[in-house]
Amino acid sequence: MGSGVRSGRQIDSALCKKGFQRETIGKHIHYFFGEDSQIVTHMSHGMMGHTLSANLISLMARQLHLTKKQFLALIDCTIDEDGYRAIIIEDTV
Repeated sequence: MGSGVRSGRQIDSALCKKGFQRETIGKHIHYFFGEDSQIVTHMSHGMMGHTLSANLISLMARQLHLTKKQFLALIDCTIDEDGYRAIIIEDTV
């Protein structure tokens, strides 16, 4: 999918495959990454069957310390969990 939007199900599936822990809290699904869970993003439970807007995808990317392009690569599986960890480590240096 080349455009800047993805479905909630695509994002959920990809994040879980990349090592994110998924937790439902109220009306939202939270995704935690790492031992200390400092990296967190979330989306509304109701978005699972819908396409997320480019603005929401950009927000989720920022929360995960990624560019929008990197976030879409993470979702499309061209960046794996190890690749994501490398980006995070580089970002904190």
